[in-house]
Amino acid sequence: MASADVERVERWFRDGDLLHPFEGDAPPSTVDLARAIASIGGVPLSHQDTRAAELAERIGRDRPLLFVLVDGLGCVFDELATPGGLLAGAEGIQLRSVFPSTTAAALTTLATGAWPCQHGVPAWYTHLHHNDLTATILPFVERDSERKLQEFGIRPSEAFAYPSLMASMQGRLRTYHPRAISNSEFTTYLRGSAPTDPYDSLRDAAASVVARIVEQDEPGIHYLYLPMVDSASHRDGPHASGTLRALEKVDRALGAISEQLDGRARIAISADHGELHVSAAEKSLFLPDDEIIDELHTPPHGEPRVPMFCVRSGREDAFAGQFRERWGRDWALLT
Repeated sequence: MASADVERVERWFRDGDLLHPFEGDAPPSTVDLARAIASIGGVPLSHQDTRAAELAERIGRDRPLLFVLVDGLGCVFDELATPGGLLAGAEGIQLRSVFPSTTAAALTTLATGAWPCQHGVPAWYTHLHHNDLTATILPFVERDSERKLQEFGIRPSEAFAYPSLMASMQGRLRTYHPRAISNSEFTTYLRGSAPTDPYDSLRDAAASVVARIVEQDEPGIHYLYLPMVDSASHRDGPHASGTLRALEKVDRALGAISEQLDGRARIAISADHGELHVSAAEKSLFLPDDEIIDELHTPPHGEPRVPMFCVRSGREDAFAGQFRERWGRDWALLT
């Protein structure tokens, strides 16, 4: 690790250009939230989990809990929520996401209550070094061919090796995921033996939640995952009209659920990460024929804002020199 780059990153933290996940005056993290939700579901907290205990008490334990995870619904959307809607009127608690603050890392943290360096799912494109393969990890496929990882001899229990806290809430958890992913390798790992209700639309999801909590009086944790805002934001950008329409639809659906629950359950709505607009001037591009690719054992993986490089043995200095010469003004290279 180059000390100059470490010093730059530390300066970015001090100057507020980067937000540290937990040090200093950082608010509670998604790690704390995951442990708080699990504790409401009966999983014991350690004596060190003071922030998680405080969150659990603020959420409440006296009724069933509907925990809604709106993928990508970060603080940037606070000012964009519809006035008078459920999101705009809800009591807010600021949380700090994990690093990298992206779907794969953060959703696995919410499942496990562990940091990405512990649970081992750091990015959407995760390189599995033991298998020398880069996976699109949540869909559980090889990145380029999109073949299932099982075809390469990789079991879900190997890729998702850290125990799921949600799965340990036996008899006290029900999940609601889009039908296309309701029985995926990841969602199965997340919930374990807990039942799941797949849905085909927001209206369908709302009806399932209301039926379970109101009509069937089902206790415990009800975990509703909504990917619509994140999908629209990745496609169009966080401030695009399509993203705002997705946000409005989610807000209306949650408002309808709240009205029909009529106090029978507590509702906690959170995100796994937020969204920021990145201008063209702030982007750097690797092309397949870029000469710096020759220094790598495998193409770059990780996330666009946190690329990761497996450098060929003995070529570390050459790669670092080229990288810093071309991008060192704006990027820090840590090894």
